[in-house]
Amino acid sequence: MIRSLASTPRFLTGGLLVIALSATGCAVGPNHKAPEVKSPEAHRGDKQSTATSLADLPWWEVYRDPALFALIKEATEESLDLRIALSRVEIARQAHRAAVWSLAPTIGLQGGVGDSLGSLDVPGLGYPPIQSQSAWGAGVGASWEPDVWGRLRRLTQVAKHNLEAADEDRRGVYIALVGDVAELYFALVAADLQKTYAEEAVATRRETLKLFETRSLGGVGNDLEVSRARASVNQAEGQLAQVDFAIAAAENALSFFLARIPGPIQRQSSMDALKAPPAVPSGLPSTLLERRPDIRVAEKLLLAANAQIGAELADYFPKFQLTAFMGVASPDLTDASFVRGGAGLFNWTVPFLGGERIRAEHKAAIANWELTTAAYERTVLGAFREVANALANIQALTVRRNALDAQLLSLEAAEDLAVQRYQGGVANYLDVLTTQEQLLVTQLSIAEVRGQEQAAVARLYRTLGGGWPLPEEDDDEDKKAEDKKADSAAKKSETQ
Repeated sequence: MIRSLASTPRFLTGGLLVIALSATGCAVGPNHKAPEVKSPEAHRGDKQSTATSLADLPWWEVYRDPALFALIKEATEESLDLRIALSRVEIARQAHRAAVWSLAPTIGLQGGVGDSLGSLDVPGLGYPPIQSQSAWGAGVGASWEPDVWGRLRRLTQVAKHNLEAADEDRRGVYIALVGDVAELYFALVAADLQKTYAEEAVATRRETLKLFETRSLGGVGNDLEVSRARASVNQAEGQLAQVDFAIAAAENALSFFLARIPGPIQRQSSMDALKAPPAVPSGLPSTLLERRPDIRVAEKLLLAANAQIGAELADYFPKFQLTAFMGVASPDLTDASFVRGGAGLFNWTVPFLGGERIRAEHKAAIANWELTTAAYERTVLGAFREVANALANIQALTVRRNALDAQLLSLEAAEDLAVQRYQGGVANYLDVLTTQEQLLVTQLSIAEVRGQEQAAVARLYRTLGGGWPLPEEDDDEDKKAEDKKADSAAKKSETQ
């Protein structure tokens, strides 16, 4: 039976009471308090700790190589990893909007048709047949759950922080993408330089082998020299084949980040791209907490976990549901009457038998907050470790490159001397071959270290949280309008 609004004065009294509780009630649960994380005054291994940081620069000012610039730009536009991250942000955005609008009443059309079938007239039982009846109804219905204890507001906060975490994770994917492309590019250019050295060695040793074979046929040389020269050619050809594979692997990896089918990658001259990198400032450690996306993700997840505790705690308290209906109804399909209105007030539930489940979910939320707190602290410490390792790596590579440069000069002088001694008949050709093999190994190592130096700077840039700004999709006006509208609605609900 549907009662009219006019005949239920207690509805008005009770409704005003519940609305007043919803307007003045506060969200239960603990307020967020950020955990204390100690940060050092300077990064370990940083000899010039200042407020200025390499990460303050946009990537196109850090990587001035035109070919690398084009590759990074293409990667940020075509990367599948970035598309996946963008989709996750959109999922979180819509979940936040749904949570915000759960605070508002739900209004919708209601209608239905029913048919009640009578029993069959079975002879001998003595029961008269029951006639079938049909009925229908239609109208407008509304329902609203007053957020007296702040459960819905806490869930809105959870969705908001999850959205912020997803957006920070997208930033992390973007920064990692820029760093990965740069590191692979420098590895590819270093391999190009190694190939240059290996090809020069193969060409030189083939000429020497040809000379010795001619001398042997003329009776001047001997088979031992020919065999040693041929082994030297084979050794250089093996090095060249290994370098060719490294080039193909780097090009295939870059193609993957560019969302291309594996193929050749355009790059700049190897010598121009592998100059010694300048000294770079790492900045103050405190700025790392504000810039690193993974730290910001951990912080947002910690906020969401804190809000979830409040949402679970609110389940201990009664839940209210206000409903109303207005429309037409009929006991049969040929007549209809107007229903002025109906309402159900104090449709509330107090947990009784489900108390243990609620208690378990509340304790699980607390345990999840403790987990995310530890994860946040672990992420911060991991960030400091990565920066310290990157700085130490740059310093070690600088020392190693200087040592290899000095070694290269010594081996080049030794090669000239060994050739002169061989031509003067003072030494055999084994001394020349040994020096040439050492020279090639050193040249390949120098090319590798030069590439590693550039990659180390790119790695430091990434570990410092560099790579801003983000792609142009951040300027999507529709998404900005949605977020602004949802934030405005959420702020209104939180101030109630």
